[in-house]
Amino acid sequence: MSYQPRRMRNDENPYRKSTKGSSNMGYSSNKNYTKSNKSSKPAKNKSGKGVVVFRILTLAYIIITIVFYSSILRLNLLPSGYIVAFTIAEIIFTLLVAIGLGKRHKTYKLNIFCLIIAILVSCVYIYVTNFANATNDFLGSMFTQVTETEEYYVVVRNNNTYEDLADIEGEEVYTFQIGEDVTAELENQVDVTFQTGENLTAIGTSLLNGEINVIYISSSQYSMLGEEISNFKDNTKILHTANHEVEKTAEVSTEGSEYTIGNGIFNVYISGIDTSGSISNVSRSDANILATVNTKTHEVLLTSIPRDYYVTLHSKGAKDKLTHSGIYGINETITTVEDLLDVDINYYVRVNFTTVINLVDTLGGIEVYSDYSFTSQGYSFSQGYNYMDGEKALAFSRERHSFASGDNQRVKNQQAVIEAIIKKVLNSTTLLTRYTDILSSLEGCFQTNISQDEISNIVKDQLSNMSSWTIKTNALTGTGSSGPTYSLGNLNSYIMIPDSSSVADAKEQIDEVMEE
Repeated sequence: MSYQPRRMRNDENPYRKSTKGSSNMGYSSNKNYTKSNKSSKPAKNKSGKGVVVFRILTLAYIIITIVFYSSILRLNLLPSGYIVAFTIAEIIFTLLVAIGLGKRHKTYKLNIFCLIIAILVSCVYIYVTNFANATNDFLGSMFTQVTETEEYYVVVRNNNTYEDLADIEGEEVYTFQIGEDVTAELENQVDVTFQTGENLTAIGTSLLNGEINVIYISSSQYSMLGEEISNFKDNTKILHTANHEVEKTAEVSTEGSEYTIGNGIFNVYISGIDTSGSISNVSRSDANILATVNTKTHEVLLTSIPRDYYVTLHSKGAKDKLTHSGIYGINETITTVEDLLDVDINYYVRVNFTTVINLVDTLGGIEVYSDYSFTSQGYSFSQGYNYMDGEKALAFSRERHSFASGDNQRVKNQQAVIEAIIKKVLNSTTLLTRYTDILSSLEGCFQTNISQDEISNIVKDQLSNMSSWTIKTNALTGTGSSGPTYSLGNLNSYIMIPDSSSVADAKEQIDEVMEE
């Protein structure tokens, strides 16, 4: 018989792995394989979503950068060389961050690093953009042409029975230096006749004495009567208020003048009017400072002029206090000072009480040095440094009766307040934390005829040279006296007779700064 080997069973095959539990093992293996396949798909989706998120963040960063860049260009304060360098650096930096943030890398470490950089830079861009937009808004409001207006009051005694305008029907109404166009507006509302008084103080006194019943005066005249006649405001009431546009003298213009911002040598007249509220209201020029600027030698001379300086009004040809020139508009004040100092003034800055109060309060108060201890308007001041809020700083700036030198000391006090404000504004912490608030506080109570382009030229010139400036101060002096004024009439009131040597010295100092 031939030998035939017995066929081995599967479980006897030495080359075959044990099948014990093979079915379970096989099932388990398939199951794990299936799970592995299922888990790989979500990982792929997650990776895709991550790329989309980073690309969205990249787009947001680019948009923030564009807005920031546009706001800087819109300010127009950087020299052309700075703009070129700034643009190149911005493009390179933005591309690097965008590529690092939006492109898929082997790991997300570089994406996350670029994301952190983008967030930090975006915060800076948003902060600076806010500064730039606030500056643009402020400059826009500052350069808006404002029509100067004057309020006119129908004034009666407190103890009469008049309650509204109709009650003065048929009365004689006394005025002083008010044009027919102003009185015609009142005549259209009530049937009255007008009489012209000899001087302002006379009609105010006659009203209090009961000799006349109604007067029609400007808000500036009302303020002057409050100073000239004791308790005038306490014993009278305003029955009616009307607004009227001020008739201006010739507009201040740079045409034909060599002293312009473009030429680098110019004068700016700073007028602080004694009223609150809208800057459009005309009033007396309480603070008067001529800033002579030479951008070539980087010198600034601040020449202060006492408010009661006895000068000749340019358009009236009559003697009056300098402060009263503001009643007839800023142009009257400027042309009058041009005659006094024999200078060419092409620019002005006009502020009021509200400007001082808002600015000082926004700064969180200021420290001002006082030469004397005195009390004014309910506030006490000690010799040395005094902390002041807006109202207190204003009272300090306006006081003259407490000093033997009167207006001369008031000028020094005003300069002390200005110096304290400048120091506080230039403090780096103040600029960073309160910049936009400072600009907001000045809106509506700050006016100038300097154009935005001219301001841009000044800033660009400074950034190009980065030179330090020499700031000098000078104050005209005089002697207190009394005399008639055009605005009050022939009745004497307090005036300051200019010191001729002081005026001559001021002219000389101004000429020195204006020499190239």
